[in-house]
Amino acid sequence: MSAVERPLPRQRTFEAWATAVQQQSRVWLPLELPGQNRALVVFSALVPLGSSLWLLMLMSVEVPWKWALVSGLVVGCVFGGAFFASRRAQRRRESCGWAVDFQQRKFNPVGLPELSPIEVGPDYSLGCYPGGGGDDQGMSFQLELRHARKGPVASLTVIHMRRCGPAELRVLDRCLSHMAERLGIRRSGAPLSVQHHPTRTVRK
Repeated sequence: MSAVERPLPRQRTFEAWATAVQQQSRVWLPLELPGQNRALVVFSALVPLGSSLWLLMLMSVEVPWKWALVSGLVVGCVFGGAFFASRRAQRRRESCGWAVDFQQRKFNPVGLPELSPIEVGPDYSLGCYPGGGGDDQGMSFQLELRHARKGPVASLTVIHMRRCGPAELRVLDRCLSHMAERLGIRRSGAPLSVQHHPTRTVRK
């Protein structure tokens, strides 16, 4: 089985992805790295809590305990069904992204039927721009593929970094530079360690 035919490993953390960028001929680029769904986390905590509160409310108004229990189970099933539907949608989203082929210098969309493969050349560049956050919750960065004449052509991924000090930014900056070098394209924007430190404001 050739390298192209082998299943593409899908890294779950930034550190694993950064290592793959340096060592693998093909790398997986999800829509978010790592995948996040805060609403799903909150909802998962509310499922048992909501069912318990509903049961206690019914018992407090002297509803027969059998009917209160049945009603609580029904509410729990409704919440549980909604939770698993949200989880399934999240897994579907996590399966979408880009397969980056360094040898062919190509971005192949996966699970994104509205997009076409992009073969890059000297007119392309890799840009990375802050997408929000701060010192307390880390930072997010939008990685996009740009063209010299067309401008942005693809939003590749959002990289979430819980810790975002100068050392972490240097790792991300080196990783992106190495990725651009392997693809034979340029980097857009200033180095991240200088331009996008959370405690600094850049004036243009």
